[in-house]
Amino acid sequence: MRYQEHRPVPPLNLFVECFWTLESDGTPPSSEPERILPDGCVELILNFGARFSQHNGESRVEQPLNFIVGQMTGPVLISPNGDVELIGIRFQPGGTLPFFQIPMQEITDCVVELGGFARTFEQQLLEVSARGTTLPQRLTAIENFLSKHIERSNPNSFVPQLAAELVNRGGLISVDLLANAAGISTRQLERRFLREVGLGPKLLARILRFQQVFRAVEYCNGAWAPVALECGYYDQAHLIRDFKQFAQQPPVTLLAEQTALSESFTRKCRTSHFSNTEF
Repeated sequence: MRYQEHRPVPPLNLFVECFWTLESDGTPPSSEPERILPDGCVELILNFGARFSQHNGESRVEQPLNFIVGQMTGPVLISPNGDVELIGIRFQPGGTLPFFQIPMQEITDCVVELGGFARTFEQQLLEVSARGTTLPQRLTAIENFLSKHIERSNPNSFVPQLAAELVNRGGLISVDLLANAAGISTRQLERRFLREVGLGPKLLARILRFQQVFRAVEYCNGAWAPVALECGYYDQAHLIRDFKQFAQQPPVTLLAEQTALSESFTRKCRTSHFSNTEF
């Protein structure tokens, strides 16, 4: 399958990390489910092809055509059932605020049909995407629509900027420092993050640190002790603990089984656009 990413224009880039497309390239897809790992983002996915299946042990269910994937705290296993033609909108942590007025913790670890809570928004996205006949054309129309939506809305929250600082530092910043910067208690910060991001700041920081592993392993020659040190883990045992929670596989097994598709959703260049944040 062919996977591509597109970075949005300002000011949309403050809320959307990237758009991505995934489409069949003529080669038969793998018969094994793809393991998609937590990355600290909420995603909106529009499907113009065949539905995907989501696997849970021995059972499998079809995903909706258009849906939101809430914050993940464990892996999701998916497989295609036919022609693949997807557009994804990967929001910055806290970046859904201008588009969805729901507590984001309510959809954590959930795949939710978009029309179930945002039918008008879904219809608008489908209407503008119908102006194109190819995925790139549809993506351009969606980006223009979301940019205009940002201009009409007035999102006012400090949470996306604090979450962006967590992204910039790979999760290596204390929650106390974030709370002090916002002038609130750590408990208040936890509540705001749960509502607007879908995760508390400590768990988000752990997931962002975990994501760093997939870049560090490439230049540490697979030696896990240097990888753990590079990514801010106390020791190798703590790194293994995160693999058990977020991937539900040991590192060696996960990396050996990664495909081009699952790798595309992990080894991303996570750079925030709030780069001038100061603490």
